[in-house]
Amino acid sequence: MNAESPMATIANDRFGAASSKQDRKDRIKRTHFLSDIWRAPLHDFPIRDEILYQYAPIRKDMDVLEIGPGNGFTAFWLARQVRHLTLVDISAENVRQLRQMLNGNSNVDVVCADVCGRSLKDVVGSYDIAFGLEIFELLPDPAACLQNLAEVLRPGSQVLLQFPNYPPHRSPGETHFKKRSELERILRSAGFQEWAFYSLQLRTHARVVYGLFHERPLKLFRRIRERTHQKHILRYDQSWAFRTSHNLNSCKALVHSAWAVLSAGCSLGGNCFKWQLLEEEDIFNCNLLLIARR
Repeated sequence: MNAESPMATIANDRFGAASSKQDRKDRIKRTHFLSDIWRAPLHDFPIRDEILYQYAPIRKDMDVLEIGPGNGFTAFWLARQVRHLTLVDISAENVRQLRQMLNGNSNVDVVCADVCGRSLKDVVGSYDIAFGLEIFELLPDPAACLQNLAEVLRPGSQVLLQFPNYPPHRSPGETHFKKRSELERILRSAGFQEWAFYSLQLRTHARVVYGLFHERPLKLFRRIRERTHQKHILRYDQSWAFRTSHNLNSCKALVHSAWAVLSAGCSLGGNCFKWQLLEEEDIFNCNLLLIARR
């Protein structure tokens, strides 16, 4: 927390958690359509999207910015629930593919830009909320990224960043923070007024289901694939999933059906994630959720 300690108030109100029945009604909710099984971009069960359902104060009347959209699955379902959605990716090839996959959504823009570059606002405009899931650890200049995000956010708006804040051997990226003061200094310099850090963990029921039916099979598959592929991928367009997506599309309906069953299993016991407010100086070695208000 900073010297003025506004974090106690912000942490207690859960950074925009619905405070009235109308607020709760306006927040985005899970929406599933049968056609998603064959229409949605092929994905590897993005359980991290549950973080948006649980913790992102996204409403239907918002203009939303996503950095690092990956294969576009998050954008696919989010676009039908918000006023406007802009995706920013540094890869021209991935931008081309995202535009092709999402061309039926009139409220979606896909922009090729570097979130660590200069004057992002001149390229993308202003937003009510910005978020990035498992992307912040891959950025070479986190200070420049936060500066850009602060500039594109309207006054009082928020940014939500979730990333594995682990040692290099446990994280594919080069960015991590051992002490909260390191990250607070950058946030303050970027122009954010309030912020809070949380440690995210899967709840027991979700951890068991996810571990048995997703992580164990996937680890075995990755162990076989590692023999011929690099271990650390810093851009989505360099990943195995991007390079082979066209070949796997024939299996998409089967894969998505399996993920739908797995998702239902993870959600049977309630919310998939639980969070814990981090008030100590040490914020290292955890799945970190940063929420900051401009």
